[in-house]
Amino acid sequence: MELIQNKHFSQEQIDQYKEEFESSKPFHHIILDDFLSTESAEKLHNFFPEDELFNKPKKDKHENKLEGDKFEEYPRMFNLLKEEIAKPQFLEFIEKVTGIKNAFITNDGFGVGIQKGKKGSFEDVHVDFNIHPEKDVQRRLNLQLYLTPRWKPEWNGALEMWNDCVSKCKKAVSCRFNRAVIFEVKDTSYYGYTKPLACPDKAERKMFSATFYTKKEQEDIKFHDTIFPEHQEEKAQPSFFESIKKALKVG
Repeated sequence: MELIQNKHFSQEQIDQYKEEFESSKPFHHIILDDFLSTESAEKLHNFFPEDELFNKPKKDKHENKLEGDKFEEYPRMFNLLKEEIAKPQFLEFIEKVTGIKNAFITNDGFGVGIQKGKKGSFEDVHVDFNIHPEKDVQRRLNLQLYLTPRWKPEWNGALEMWNDCVSKCKKAVSCRFNRAVIFEVKDTSYYGYTKPLACPDKAERKMFSATFYTKKEQEDIKFHDTIFPEHQEEKAQPSFFESIKKALKVG
């Protein structure tokens, strides 16, 4: 591999990742630190595209971030990484670690992209769409690679993994530079980064992301879009007076 460090592909390391994936909670995942060579990761950070090249800005009550997939306009390094994670060697690695066979990446905006978050950026807890909107194949795994050096935990931005009733964040994985996280996509794989970024004005949470698909596990699986549920722990109980006002329809 030209960009991804070969140490991840040793049989000893694969066995360790497999054990971690199978035992991890609240849903299956692995953390791969120093995913790329340091030189490669630094180049991706230094050449990260400017804001105007992000063609999918998201800003509503559920999320505030920039997304892009215009790889034809991005520096060559981004295309090299996109090609590398689609190679047979990496897909074989995915199968050995996760047990998911015949995974692949689609060459479109639903396959690979980049994201950028600035001060105040957030992403509410959600589950991803389950079926590719155009190709009728099933979403099985996500990969996130963090590309901001010297990111501080107090700036927030950690990948939050929530329980299946969305009442509690069970694990938070800091977005350490050159750290990749691969996690299984199911209808109970709730994740996000809910705390608005508290970084300096010039700092940015930079991320490369990829989605792995397979043929549908069952033909009758129906498409659903991204789902943003209400956080059960954040439901505010109405006060006594608010309850009375509502009952009387006052105010």
